[in-house]
Amino acid sequence: MDLRARLRNVLWIGGGTGAGKSSVAIVLAERHGLTRYNYDWHDARDHTERTHADRHPHRAAFLAMTLDERWLLRAPREIADETIDMFGERFEMVIEDLLAMPEYPPVIADGFGLLPELVCPIIESPRQAMFLLPTPAFRMVALERRGWGSVEETSDPGRARENRLARDALLTDHIRGRAAALGLAAIDLDGSRSLADVAGTVEQHFAPGMP
Repeated sequence: MDLRARLRNVLWIGGGTGAGKSSVAIVLAERHGLTRYNYDWHDARDHTERTHADRHPHRAAFLAMTLDERWLLRAPREIADETIDMFGERFEMVIEDLLAMPEYPPVIADGFGLLPELVCPIIESPRQAMFLLPTPAFRMVALERRGWGSVEETSDPGRARENRLARDALLTDHIRGRAAALGLAAIDLDGSRSLADVAGTVEQHFAPGMP
């Protein structure tokens, strides 16, 4: 199957944690009648159950760890590298999900795991992808607002939060570098722009694929 042709109906929003990917996707989906594919929701729904050690060794190993092993007993660089490996393994599930969806209306996919190097081979045009890159301060505000997740359940939440922030900064740098190398659009966000403004910029970029 020619995935570029089959998935030409998909618009991709990737980027760092706390950048507002989901918020932008919701605005554009509601405005243009797009079908939304949220990476985190689908992961929580059944990606864990679809993980098999032979096909997804990094993801399987991560799922077998305690929370302290995930966030406290390794350096941020190791955690970031493992996260990138897991995103690669999980992307096949994303493709399976998208292929099961109708081709119309167009789909807007948003999520942390939609890395430039994964998306680039399956898009026909760079106008199908945009990456949102938060500054560390903007990310901190976003995480304080929405909650830190599983790091709070470790034996040392303070240090786990520090490791989480360091990992996320490394991943944002990775996304920035890969997007630039592949000629894909990215926006740096420091919290000074409104959601409407950011959504408008992404909307203009996606215009050729909008209904």
